[in-house]
Amino acid sequence: MEGMGSEWHPIFLTTEISPGVWEMQNQTDYAPFGKIELRRIDERTARYRVTLSGGVIGWSTTLQVACERLYEARLEQRRRAVGGAPNKSL
Repeated sequence: MEGMGSEWHPIFLTTEISPGVWEMQNQTDYAPFGKIELRRIDERTARYRVTLSGGVIGWSTTLQVACERLYEARLEQRRRAVGGAPNKSL
């Protein structure tokens, strides 16, 4: 994650609500905005299923990458919701 430094990572926003299931929530949000689930593909392979607002946005091979993808997708979702600069008409 570019520009984030080495001290903070989106994994700090997650809570493991049950074995192999994490929810991601900002401190200021009322509810989690995304979920990461560990899924077994076959007896030797596992993947992390990443969902944002109930829709699957992708799969990852590590929890770290899954958290990064979910956080970046949330930031993009919020950018689109705002629609640009606050004083766009000026």
